[in-house]
Amino acid sequence: DVYAYEYEDGPGPDPRNPTFDLQNGYKSPWNSRIIDSLLEELQKRGGDESWPFRRSEMYFRDILQHRFKRLRTIWTAAQPKVTAKGALETPAEVEERLIAKKDETLKSTRQTTRRKNQISDENREDLPAWQWLQQLVKTLGEGGMSSEESDTENQIETVLRVKNMVWRRAIERELDIVDHQRLMDDDIF
Repeated sequence: DVYAYEYEDGPGPDPRNPTFDLQNGYKSPWNSRIIDSLLEELQKRGGDESWPFRRSEMYFRDILQHRFKRLRTIWTAAQPKVTAKGALETPAEVEERLIAKKDETLKSTRQTTRRKNQISDENREDLPAWQWLQQLVKTLGEGGMSSEESDTENQIETVLRVKNMVWRRAIERELDIVDHQRLMDDDIF
């Protein structure tokens, strides 16, 4: 059917049961025709079902071509390869190879997840310190923090003098950390 469509006057792909030619890319006449008919169907459904969003033809075409590439990659990986003895793999050997590849991918994914979780665990070590600082700031309230700006009322400018309290000297570094973090991550405050 594919040869007849591409080189003769064959009918082309069946729109009710499209079957891709996975030996060729998405630009082949057969596969292009299937992608075009799928694109038409997508646009028709979008109009009939009143989808709440509108996308361009290029957007949908790009998605369909990408999906075809993924399908072709999977299909190609599932094809029998030549063994070291020069013979084609049996279906059981193909299955074994694909399972081994999947296990390798899953192992790599687990390792990556563990690494990410370790970084998250490192952040958990800081949690008690941040909880203590939060409780400290709540306990001190507004009166315990230094004022960075003052209001001018009735044409009289109030000048604030910073008084270094003995108890404050011991936690000045911690309060500076809170101020610095507030400037760096303003979205968490």
